[in-house]
Amino acid sequence: MKKFTLLFILTILLAQLNADAQRGTIVQTIPLLSLTPEQIMQNLQLQMDATSFALINQFTYKMNNVNAVKVIYNTIDGNGNPTIASGVVFLPVVQSETQRPVFSYLHGTLISDFEAPSNLIGSEAVVGWIMSMDGYISVLPDYLGIGDGPGFHPYSHAESEASASIDLLKAALLLCSDPQVLAKPNGELYLSGYSQGGHAALATQRELEKNPLPTLALQKTVAGSGAYSLSFIQKKFMFDNPAYPGRSFMPYILLGYQSVYGNLYSSLDQVFVPPYNTLIPGYFDGTKPAGVIDALLPSNWKTMFVPKYFWNIQYRYFHPVNIALRKNDLISWKPKTDLHMYYCNCDELVAKENSMLAYLSFLLRGSRHVTLLSLGDFTHRECAPLVLLVGKIQFDCASGINPCGFNLPLLASLTKSAPTDLSMLEVALSEHATLDVNELYLNKEITAYLEENPVNGTEWGLYPNPASDVINVQVFNALPASTRIRIYDMQGRLVLDKIYSENLVELNVKPIKSGVYKIVLNDDFKGSKSLIISR
Repeated sequence: MKKFTLLFILTILLAQLNADAQRGTIVQTIPLLSLTPEQIMQNLQLQMDATSFALINQFTYKMNNVNAVKVIYNTIDGNGNPTIASGVVFLPVVQSETQRPVFSYLHGTLISDFEAPSNLIGSEAVVGWIMSMDGYISVLPDYLGIGDGPGFHPYSHAESEASASIDLLKAALLLCSDPQVLAKPNGELYLSGYSQGGHAALATQRELEKNPLPTLALQKTVAGSGAYSLSFIQKKFMFDNPAYPGRSFMPYILLGYQSVYGNLYSSLDQVFVPPYNTLIPGYFDGTKPAGVIDALLPSNWKTMFVPKYFWNIQYRYFHPVNIALRKNDLISWKPKTDLHMYYCNCDELVAKENSMLAYLSFLLRGSRHVTLLSLGDFTHRECAPLVLLVGKIQFDCASGINPCGFNLPLLASLTKSAPTDLSMLEVALSEHATLDVNELYLNKEITAYLEENPVNGTEWGLYPNPASDVINVQVFNALPASTRIRIYDMQGRLVLDKIYSENLVELNVKPIKSGVYKIVLNDDFKGSKSLIISR
């Protein structure tokens, strides 16, 4: 029996090693389309409003024809098992071998396979055409389960967003090693994403900083309007709004996380009331875009859920859904590479406080490579082209591939003629422009994240917070004979458990790793506090 067990373990390890060795290798390349700069701009003019097109037209340089190539490549699924995924690489057409920077754009929420960037149909592929027309080698993953990849897409699953994105970068490097491809990577990588792509961009930067690619160094990331705090900010934003317009968001999350973790439910009858318990799988079969699915779901999105299951998500801290959401939060790390985050004030789909809390958390962990700004009073859809434009100009400046900076007279004229205020675009291009940290502490959602609540009628305080080596827990009124103090990590693992009878207790947290934790008195999670350990 022991020999069999050892053999089984060795077999699993060898399979995993083989999967890792295959990651980023090419299964198939499919030439798709070649366009001239004139054709690219004509297509853009048909898709954009006049102001957005005027901005893009001014800050593009239209130097290269572009070849689009679909790439199907080896990667891993959400559980680390071998699978394949698809994406598209846009190659600038050059006359002789030329070194060019690599740009990777990570797309926003897509449900329909038809809209995958590698199919060149949806609006997301536009970014690749623009950037490669201006000289970048552009790499756009479809992510797992979208486009030509098998299985269900694990929506907003940070690890697979990163693995699919990085493995396509490896495949793009292999594609460019072909002698017939004259545009060669110069070793610099610029990363951008919006909405789900913002979440994916942070996940990818985090992974690249832990495990850098040997021949491609990340220089700068621009991320817009991502749900970086899924378990708190974004959840609260949705749960406080029964008319939340992104009705497909929560079902998509649940179906995707179930495909990875397998423990969110045993049957959809537990989750959704009739007829949605039987209809929802068909809605998410890859044939319908998000807007169509939203229209098929009830206007009060909460009513599609079984009340008990919904209550558990809302209030049970260690319910599997909440554990999964915390696993995919992207606020508990320290960025080491330049990261510029943007949001818009009138975003109806992704709470702007996601960006604010991520920024504050990064600062508290000692990162000095992060900036945060609002680009104005725009909706989620209106904000996207502004984030992408600011990112392009920043990448042009950093890489030196194109002229650097805004044409201020043009911007002034557009600002006057545009129906909305574009003045924040100029501010955003100042390298060190960022939100005042004091503004964050005035935001009620950020305050709620660190708020101090009474526990069983007992008022208590926690300081310092953030902490590095010790914390003080002070109870301001009568204690029971003994008080149990427990600290949990974001996955619900107990990291400290002590019983005290004093009103002021000093706890040594030096052995605990940097991160965000919950500190709980007498097992009352309603009155728990968030503790940040930062070194």
